[in-house]
Amino acid sequence: MSAVAAPPRVAQLPLTPDGGSVHERLRRTDGGRLTLEQRLDRVWEGLLAAGAAECPMCGRAMELRPGTDASHCGGCGTTLS
Repeated sequence: MSAVAAPPRVAQLPLTPDGGSVHERLRRTDGGRLTLEQRLDRVWEGLLAAGAAECPMCGRAMELRPGTDASHCGGCGTTLS
């Protein structure tokens, strides 16, 4: 008799995050989080649309520098260009 328990069946494993079809949730490898590219794209969309966005590093306000294609975070100093 063995004291080692059998691993859980795949059907018993929790599927997180919630949302999407079962097939879609099984295919996710990123846990439903944004990739770095997606996150930076969203920052640039906000900067171009409103002139300000949330810094991807610290979460504080990031603003476009006037006359340039660069943005700067007043909190941590991150620069995107």
